[in-house]
Amino acid sequence: MKGRYLLVPTHRRLRAPVQIARWRMPTVSILLAKWKWLIVGCLAVYCVVLYWPLSGYIRKENYVGRSIIPRFIRPRIEEKWTTEAFQLRPADLETPSTEQTSNSNRSGEKPKAYKFAPRGRPAFFVEEVLSNSGISLAERLECHANRTAPPKVILSWNAGHNQDNLDGCPEWNCKLTSNRKEMSNADAVLMARQDPTFKRRNDQYIVFFSQESPVNYRFEVPFPDYFNMSLGFRHDTPTSSPYGYTVKLAPSSRPQGELVSMSRVNGKTKGAAWFVSHCGTNSKREVYVQDLTKFFPVDIYGRCGRLNCARGGKCENMLDKDYHFYVAFENSICKDYITEKLWNQGYQRDIVPLVLKRSLVEPFVPPNSFIAADDFNNTEDLATYLHYLMKNKTAYAEYFAWRREYKVVFLNGKYHDALERPWGFCQLCRLLWEKPRPTFSIGDFKAWWDQSCEPDGALVERLVQPELATPPNNSSRKRLAKS
Repeated sequence: MKGRYLLVPTHRRLRAPVQIARWRMPTVSILLAKWKWLIVGCLAVYCVVLYWPLSGYIRKENYVGRSIIPRFIRPRIEEKWTTEAFQLRPADLETPSTEQTSNSNRSGEKPKAYKFAPRGRPAFFVEEVLSNSGISLAERLECHANRTAPPKVILSWNAGHNQDNLDGCPEWNCKLTSNRKEMSNADAVLMARQDPTFKRRNDQYIVFFSQESPVNYRFEVPFPDYFNMSLGFRHDTPTSSPYGYTVKLAPSSRPQGELVSMSRVNGKTKGAAWFVSHCGTNSKREVYVQDLTKFFPVDIYGRCGRLNCARGGKCENMLDKDYHFYVAFENSICKDYITEKLWNQGYQRDIVPLVLKRSLVEPFVPPNSFIAADDFNNTEDLATYLHYLMKNKTAYAEYFAWRREYKVVFLNGKYHDALERPWGFCQLCRLLWEKPRPTFSIGDFKAWWDQSCEPDGALVERLVQPELATPPNNSSRKRLAKS
């Protein structure tokens, strides 16, 4: 007996076609004879009104990726993960985070590489700097200076700088002086201390200068928007001048081979080192370290400890050879306040830095390059993780993997060269040549400066007294649990 083939959806397709016999019944014959034209009409209406428009909608939706086809017959999409290093989203103390700047465009083109040639050191090529300022490296390095015109004048009213501070961009045609007779010619004025004799002009940039934390450096202003910008460690200003910074290296400058000597890592035997001379601090870091020493060895050098090592002396080489960790706790927990403790000892040595607060440093440093105290409920939990890393050298060495794509630059202030070009005085010079000159204003300086720090000892109190703490989002402990 002849039969018909039934078309089965691919997700339910059988090994062989299924034959369905013709179904003949008297009742069906009677209905077809009496109502066939009505049935044909209904089918025609269905096709015109519902089927064809609906099938077209399905095709359209399928094209744009919002298919309404039932889930069980949709094509499966595989997700592919990459292990490539990425730029982390920064988090400020109490303000919304912004995405780090990048000079790679969305069309898939390779990012440009910029040559950094520091004085007396090898040159290297850079794709971007890590910052949450929203200013790309390409913008930082492009100055529209007129070299035949008179230079733009920056007057250091009472901050003590001179022309040497512009050695990172000598061809940008700016003059930096502390001669107050230049006040009438000054395009920008730098102020480090209050001076009632100073007469502000609206056609000048008035720039606040300080590299100290706000809790240790107060400044009263005559009115809220007195300053246009600041030249200091804060990144939320166009003339930011941090103690150090991180660059993403261009492929041609990325190191090959070992990123840290495993023979050196395997030779390390000591826990943590801390160089400190300021013993009583707003952050109460000394309280945290004292509690940590109950569970983990910390050798304290300087005025606050029993050991001695002159600053910059050869004894600092023991950070490379002997110690696994360096305590890079700041004296206060303020927005963007990261000093040489992290940029120099923490990143210029073969050692893993410890910081108090993750969100304070994360926007500006390489990913997975430090350990944060506030990732742990208390000092004992941190000590457990540090002991684990000391016993597992491979896991410890993973904290140096960032060196493949990133480089940390420490600005010690002794040398003014190309490494300073993306920051500080060179950026102030660049802005003075912009046409039209952009306008900036710190709307409420007192709030911007005085209210940018955490209350004294608040973080340490939570970490040392765990009953006051809330469970943190702990990435380091998750890594320990998986190991």
